[in-house]
Amino acid sequence: MARTRRREGSRSGPISPWRALREGRRRSRDLAQAKSWYQRAADAGNARAMHNLAVLTAEGAGDKPDYAAAAQLFGKAAEFGVRDSQYNLAILYARGLGVEQNLALSYAWFATAARQGDEDAGRKREEIAAKLDPKLLEDAKRTAELFRAKPLERAANEVAPPPGGWDKAESGAVPAPFGGVGVRPIGRPRAG
Repeated sequence: MARTRRREGSRSGPISPWRALREGRRRSRDLAQAKSWYQRAADAGNARAMHNLAVLTAEGAGDKPDYAAAAQLFGKAAEFGVRDSQYNLAILYARGLGVEQNLALSYAWFATAARQGDEDAGRKREEIAAKLDPKLLEDAKRTAELFRAKPLERAANEVAPPPGGWDKAESGAVPAPFGGVGVRPIGRPRAG
């Protein structure tokens, strides 16, 4: 259900330790530890960590899916402009998973993600538009047009590239702004 795709043809910095835990890279898969690292980064204000924690929460990652908690996390990340969170939040509103079904809000979030170039969101936006009465559709369009992402706290969302840049970094070297947790800045390729 939740989307976590990488842009085609993109280059990324080193893999984050929590992503390695989640995907089982370098060691066995440890979802509880991955969730712990994502939670720590999300609490520090990292929008991508909020999104990834929401994905794990929606997927159940070792437990049952908790769509209400996932919706809150997707909502926080969506407010910071995380396109995949905007898309996923729109899905939850469309289906009434973890939130009360609200097609107008679903439309607004799909439209917001589509405005950032998400073609799937554009198609879903049109599907939802066909289900809304004209007044609700107009309100939803206005809501989407007025949306402005909250500014990201740089310290929680960016990592300075190592000397010589990411392409020259040693494999596995992850600079870390807080306690050994390396994160990618928003705007770099989407990490699953």
